[in-house]
Amino acid sequence: MDRATIAKLPKFDLHCHLDGSLRPETVRELWDALPAKERPPITGSVDQAVLPHVPCPLEEYLEAFRITVALLQTAETLERAAFELCQDAEGEGVVYLEIRFAPLLHLRRGLIPDEVVEAVLAGTRRAEGELRIRAGVILCGMRQEPPERSAEVALLAGRYRDRGVVGFDLAGPEKGFPLSDHAVAIRLAREAGVHLTLHAGEGCCPEHIAEALDLGAERIGHGVYLFQDPATEERVREAGIPLEVCPTSNLQISGIMRSLSDHPLHRYLDRGIRVTVNTDNRLMSQTSSTNELARVVEAFGLGSDEVQAILLSSTEAAFASEPVRQELVAQVRAAL
Repeated sequence: MDRATIAKLPKFDLHCHLDGSLRPETVRELWDALPAKERPPITGSVDQAVLPHVPCPLEEYLEAFRITVALLQTAETLERAAFELCQDAEGEGVVYLEIRFAPLLHLRRGLIPDEVVEAVLAGTRRAEGELRIRAGVILCGMRQEPPERSAEVALLAGRYRDRGVVGFDLAGPEKGFPLSDHAVAIRLAREAGVHLTLHAGEGCCPEHIAEALDLGAERIGHGVYLFQDPATEERVREAGIPLEVCPTSNLQISGIMRSLSDHPLHRYLDRGIRVTVNTDNRLMSQTSSTNELARVVEAFGLGSDEVQAILLSSTEAAFASEPVRQELVAQVRAAL
């Protein structure tokens, strides 16, 4: 299957960070408009500051986000970023998108958390009204922050559950920051009926994947290191837990691959584990949904049946209503 064919397929992006997916031209424009006192220190141009020197550890990769987070501190910039992300995704054939971000990181210029969420939702609603795309929002707590802050985000997700927020996540550095520290937040999200996806096994630590399952994760963010724990790998397979694989990002930060052909993604497919293919950070990884799927097809020589399985896994894993999921399934089957 060639890139031109992949570009025409209905695609999905279930793991996409808002602050990691700004357009380069938007970064430059917002940086130029940002007061000097609010600019994080950088070396060289802002264009280069938002591109991590890869390959690198997860913690180093995340440093680039201090730039983009500083740019997204008003309702206008948040709404714009959400709309432009939907616009870019729809332009390459993405029919369903889930945008995730950490609302408590966007309060530096006077916004309150509800205003932050409402601004992003305004962007996704505008996109759904003007474009042929459906979009949901996932709110993230940060693993390295105090548990009470992630609990605040979980309650926020519950308040907006029926207004466009579809899930709760924990993101940020893994080493030294166990998910269990945020068990209260996870419980609050689940009690509110909010779907749960958790970053685990991205840059290290297969034991974090088992921990995520113990805490009730419905999806695993990345799961690169799952193959290092066969018992948990079998548990993921048996439970039908989807992996949100982000090939380019995984290659850049995992530390266990020299090329994409080293990615355990194909192992997971062969073992019947549900795999979805996503972008993670379109800006930092300079990628798109078409690029991610095309790279996987090329690296592993996947055929149309395997591509269809990946796309159908995305429809089944989406935190969308059942009617929307059935509509997405119909689009995939019609295309393939």
